[in-house]
Amino acid sequence: MNARPCDASGTAIAPRLWLLVIAMVLLGSLARLGLWWAYAGEQRQWEALWPVLGMGLRYDLVVGAITASLIALLTLPLWLAGRRQQAVRAAQGLLVAMMLAFVLAAACEHFYYGFYKTRFDPIVFGLFEDDTAAVLETIWSDYPVVPGLLGLAVAGMGLSWLSSYGGRWLEARWRRPARRGLQVGLVVLQCLLLVLLARGSVGTFPLIRRDVTVSADPFLNALVLNAPLTLYRAARIRGKENTIADDPLVGVQRQGFATLQDAALAAGLPSGDPQLVQAALFPRAPGQPRALAQSPHVVLGLLESFGQDLLHVDGPGNDMLGRLRDELPHGHRFDNFIASQNGTHPVLESVLLGSSISPLTRGRNARLTFDTSAALPFKRAGYRTVFLYGGGSDWRDIGTAFRHQGFDQVYDARDIRMRFPSARGTEWGIYDAWLFQFAQELLEQADARGERMFLVLLTTTNHPPFTLETPHRSYPLDPAALGERGLDNAAELRAMLATYQYQADQFGAFLQALRQQPLGERTVIAAAGDHNLRTHYRYDLPAQQVDVDRVFAWMRVPPAFATLDGAPDGQAFAGHADLVPTLVELAVPGQRYFATGRNLWKAAPGGGEALAQFDRLYTQAGLLFPLDKPRLYRWRDHSHVQVQGVVPDPISVAQVRQAVAWGALRDWHIRQHVLRNRR
Repeated sequence: MNARPCDASGTAIAPRLWLLVIAMVLLGSLARLGLWWAYAGEQRQWEALWPVLGMGLRYDLVVGAITASLIALLTLPLWLAGRRQQAVRAAQGLLVAMMLAFVLAAACEHFYYGFYKTRFDPIVFGLFEDDTAAVLETIWSDYPVVPGLLGLAVAGMGLSWLSSYGGRWLEARWRRPARRGLQVGLVVLQCLLLVLLARGSVGTFPLIRRDVTVSADPFLNALVLNAPLTLYRAARIRGKENTIADDPLVGVQRQGFATLQDAALAAGLPSGDPQLVQAALFPRAPGQPRALAQSPHVVLGLLESFGQDLLHVDGPGNDMLGRLRDELPHGHRFDNFIASQNGTHPVLESVLLGSSISPLTRGRNARLTFDTSAALPFKRAGYRTVFLYGGGSDWRDIGTAFRHQGFDQVYDARDIRMRFPSARGTEWGIYDAWLFQFAQELLEQADARGERMFLVLLTTTNHPPFTLETPHRSYPLDPAALGERGLDNAAELRAMLATYQYQADQFGAFLQALRQQPLGERTVIAAAGDHNLRTHYRYDLPAQQVDVDRVFAWMRVPPAFATLDGAPDGQAFAGHADLVPTLVELAVPGQRYFATGRNLWKAAPGGGEALAQFDRLYTQAGLLFPLDKPRLYRWRDHSHVQVQGVVPDPISVAQVRQAVAWGALRDWHIRQHVLRNRR
């Protein structure tokens, strides 16, 4: 702030700072309205928006006041040195830059929400952790980058004019008290007001540490924060996820349990004795161990962006399955299968390491061997363990990390190209046909040598920018089958449907090739989408949250290795956490494994349950969200929940409490493991 708010030479900074605060409020409100208008769906009711705008205004004032204070501090040295015109010009430039940064963040988050169906979260930092060039190329091809940059330039000119004209207008009306003491008092008063606005509260905690609950509708609650604050929170969450603190109980306490004993009792264990907890976390698969020669090969496939909802529009004129259609009856489909996370790498760590902490295997952790690894039970049983990825193994350091997780070999696009020189791909990886052919050869060669293989594979084709420049079978596609909810750009939507169809068809060809040879009777196969396709539909949130979280899942278990007389319950809720426990119990009885879920080939108590992003629990009663203060959103039908949540019944509360407790115990084990092995 300045000691002379106004003088004849036009050197007042204070009016410009208050103009910035006002501008931040307006920009924040416009950004909220944009998100609401684009994504509120059927719930677009003005009266529900007023509490959001009211609370959002307070958060915008926080950002505006912090930014104004920062500009004041940066220009203070010039002001004190008597260079007041330069101080004003510097303040003006910083003011425009900060407003432009706000506009850019809000615009990016608008498209981010359209893709991920969430505000900024830690996945946003994947820009720097993925193949950055490929991400930028996808952004360039799929989003209006040039119009956006032109719009940003126009906004910059407009904000510059507003800052200059508005600053002079306010300055002309800025009245300086005649007495020096009053001038100083005014400066002090403004400083105190900025501090109060930046804190947002006169209570014990600042506003940014409070809940943002203004409605029973989670979509409306998500609108309250502005883009800078959601980015700030995402950075804080990511920092906590990446940093394994010195205290392994950090995650336990974050889940609301004071001690390990409290979490263990809530999970249903008799005590929190660490040895007892460890024994519960690492059960032994029931049954007598088999000789390796009598054991099956095991394939665990994660299929890129293979959501469940597009299968609802599968039909003769819009074939979403290709050759997979004829293979589905030879196994079991799980129609209520929920993705554990909303990004490929977090899903990998969730499935293969049982971790809710992600990214876990980056930096110095990339060389740790986690005893929770899905490969270890198979390796101990004598299997050859292989990870096969259609992209480059330098992506997220998986080539380094997974070689330390009990995998004998990590193959990637380079290996596939060496075997098939004519293989083509996108910037993300080799087309799926070549990956599945490579996988088939690995299995056939292992079988011929008398080995047994645990093979994890991850596809890449069904990924933006959705290009399919490779020979493939042609099946009918009809973007109109998606109805009014489908993406407006029919050509882009057709490209998405084509890569989805191609992945399904090539996976079906792989299954068919295995089934038609004796090898198929010695191979257990489980496959699931890693997450949904995301941008093909306009979802009515939160009513259709389940279709955002639900992915394709299917298993084929030869009769010699099935443990049920009948079929598993394909309608029960299940998720990524259930894949490895199921495969271990079916294939390698007697081996210890990390207990993340249930065996899908056994009865599902209460119709099953599944966690999405470790914050939403799906049950037969409905969707329970958020887990720290759950509301129950009851089912309207297979694809919709009620928009208004209710206080959950005691059974649902107990389900949430137990699920959270088990998650806290697994978190404790992983943190303890990292700390013990770093020393």
